[in-house]
Amino acid sequence: MEFIARMKPELSLTARSTWRDPAPEKPAGPGRGFWAAIIAVMAVACLAFLLSSGQLRPPAVFGPYSVSVPLEFRAYDPARWAIMNAEDYEDALKIDPTLPDPASIGFGDAAARPPADPALLRDEAFVGPPAKPYVFRGVTALDRERAHYCLTAAIYYEAASETDDGMRGVAQTVINRVRHPSFPNTVCGVVFQGSQRAGVCQFTFSCDGAMARAPSKPNWLRASRVASAALGGYVFPKVGLATHYHTQAIWPRWGKSLVMTNIVGAHIFHRWRGRWGMVDAFRAPYLGREPVPGPYLPLAQQLAILKGLGVPPGAGPAPMLSGVGAALPDVAAAPLPGTLAPAAPIATPSTAPPTQTYADPRLNQSGQVREEFRASGEWKR
Repeated sequence: MEFIARMKPELSLTARSTWRDPAPEKPAGPGRGFWAAIIAVMAVACLAFLLSSGQLRPPAVFGPYSVSVPLEFRAYDPARWAIMNAEDYEDALKIDPTLPDPASIGFGDAAARPPADPALLRDEAFVGPPAKPYVFRGVTALDRERAHYCLTAAIYYEAASETDDGMRGVAQTVINRVRHPSFPNTVCGVVFQGSQRAGVCQFTFSCDGAMARAPSKPNWLRASRVASAALGGYVFPKVGLATHYHTQAIWPRWGKSLVMTNIVGAHIFHRWRGRWGMVDAFRAPYLGREPVPGPYLPLAQQLAILKGLGVPPGAGPAPMLSGVGAALPDVAAAPLPGTLAPAAPIATPSTAPPTQTYADPRLNQSGQVREEFRASGEWKR
């Protein structure tokens, strides 16, 4: 201790304070207290809302839960009991002269509906909902005539040998396509869609040469009446919302991706899957402007393709696509169309190259094989 006391004052070292880190800076924005207050206010508001709505009952410590309901009738009313047990209306009228007259109420309007047909309920459960009625009104008389002709042609060439229901199924499928946004919004556009290219038409009769055959008048008139009824708003519920069909002799690859609705006649009908195949999807507007009816691929070229002499399927549009379309047949409006006049044949330009002669006879032999080279490529014996 004496040694420490004798030390010089400047050598007497004492610990002043412990070293500390500088105080952190406060973050910008509201602190924890602000958010705690917000949460508390929200909790109180939710609790008050639950208590006021009656969804949350107070605990039993506050007393039993009770609700008061005003009652305007007695549990037992002798007068009303006597009225209900009266033998007839005259006896009840003596007890209460203010009773209304039963004849003035009209119980006939409140009668129950007739029982539904079980067969119709079974068909609707299997097929699905039917399409909504829709009347197709063209802007002009020519538009109406074109729509009627195109639908009649589709019905005739697709189901001429079937019953009326078979024709109605084809007509309803075409009408459903017109109303669906994934297809053209015109009747002729749907019927002859893709017929300007070989092998890619939606309806095979429009690009396989079938329209070269003259139609049978009785079946054409029957198809015309079915087409007129479909354009006028008639709905054929047996195919539902079908947008595709094929014959029973085949099963295409796209059949697995759709929902089968029904089998009518020789065709199997399908609709889209999911919401695209429900009633709400068929809302495409009909503008009433019909294009020139097809077929857009000339019949001569279609027949040449069948014989293997024309362009291959899908090779491209027809060379006459930009020309004047064929005139409509002279058919009166359905349901009683007139006599069908055969359409005038379409003149097609010759595809053979023009022959040209030259002054030098050796040039005229272009494209021919000389006699000494005709056997080239054959095996020698």
